[in-house]
Amino acid sequence: MRKEFRQRLATEFRYAATKMEESKDASKKLFYFSVFFGEAQRELNWEWDRDLVLILSLTQYVHTQISATMQIPTMSVLPIDWELAFDKLTQFASVLASYYEKEENDGNKQEMYQALGRLAEIAYAISGNGSYLYEKGILKL
Repeated sequence: MRKEFRQRLATEFRYAATKMEESKDASKKLFYFSVFFGEAQRELNWEWDRDLVLILSLTQYVHTQISATMQIPTMSVLPIDWELAFDKLTQFASVLASYYEKEENDGNKQEMYQALGRLAEIAYAISGNGSYLYEKGILKL
């Protein structure tokens, strides 16, 4: 990835992660989280990058899953600790920002992949089956 694109991602991802950390409101956290797939989409218009399309796809899925669940009137019955889920969402958004802030990460993609895996777990935890596994202690955030 070209340096200027990497720097732009780092700047935008860090801004979003910082705003997520500052916000106490779940809807605002989710709003700032949308920067991850929005900015990835913009950068992909300029340069193809397989890792970036993975970030785009997964963060968009996570956002959609959380947003849809938040719209369900009975979401409060899910045995998920929503505060913890949003704290983890913010934590792993920050990890992605840190990944792009580093000059070169070609040899250390594991950090990014682990963060993406944890984001996928958050999205799954708020699904029906994921909530059930969370309640049983099988799925941990």
